[in-house]
Amino acid sequence: MCELFAISSEHPYRANRYLEEFYSHSEKHPHGWGISWRHGSPFDEQAVTIIREPKRALDSERLRDLLASPIEHHELMAHIRYSTGTKMVESNCHPFLEVDITGRQWTMEHNGILFNERLTSTYDAATEGDTDSERMAAFLLDVTDEAFIRGAKPDFDSRFAVLAGAIVQLANRNRVNVILNDGEYTYVHTNTSRCTLHWRTFQDEKSGQVTVVSTQPLGGEAEADEWKPVPPNRLIALRRGKLVRTSAPHGYRFCETILDLQRAMGVPPEDFVA
Repeated sequence: MCELFAISSEHPYRANRYLEEFYSHSEKHPHGWGISWRHGSPFDEQAVTIIREPKRALDSERLRDLLASPIEHHELMAHIRYSTGTKMVESNCHPFLEVDITGRQWTMEHNGILFNERLTSTYDAATEGDTDSERMAAFLLDVTDEAFIRGAKPDFDSRFAVLAGAIVQLANRNRVNVILNDGEYTYVHTNTSRCTLHWRTFQDEKSGQVTVVSTQPLGGEAEADEWKPVPPNRLIALRRGKLVRTSAPHGYRFCETILDLQRAMGVPPEDFVA
């Protein structure tokens, strides 16, 4: 499976040490890497930086050059990819960028499998790559646009409610570890029976309150006890390092044993689309 990483901080936080450790995991996740950060208006395409490359992060000169300089931002997302059947090309690397009808720029990354693609299978024509993750991003933005068309206000309360409802639908028989950013808020969801997404919040002398989300706890033994499981089966919203909203929990817990059984039964990789 892929690995996810995100930071939400009160003031720009230098993420290099976490990113270096995170990308070192690409030894086992060799099929691409990506990173994105935000500055400026949520409606300005130029305010979104996304860098993606279809190669192992450990082999990337571009990534080495990037990490050689300070990476300091309020909001940041990173991803390393483990393909389970789709091509090793840039369009299949995360994060993905989507734009809603108000012009708001969204970024999204996903770690999971959509066994039940009833809601997303029709989005092939609307996506550049081949992954169920990108189709899921297109679906989420489509649901958001429909809500606005029907009269929902394009404010945080509406965005959160629409996203929470859409993710509940997606979570039915699917593994949905997902992080989204709308230029103001970072949204996090996990629904696995075993902990597959962790977080920690701390005060930094320069950056104020910082919340870090990661598939694997980072920082070694010194920080091991500070990481906690992300509460499952609900959508969480972060703003400037602070938890600001949590949805009611839903009942669609994905059993990780299903994946173990699929592998034991020899289900071919192309039946897992990530």
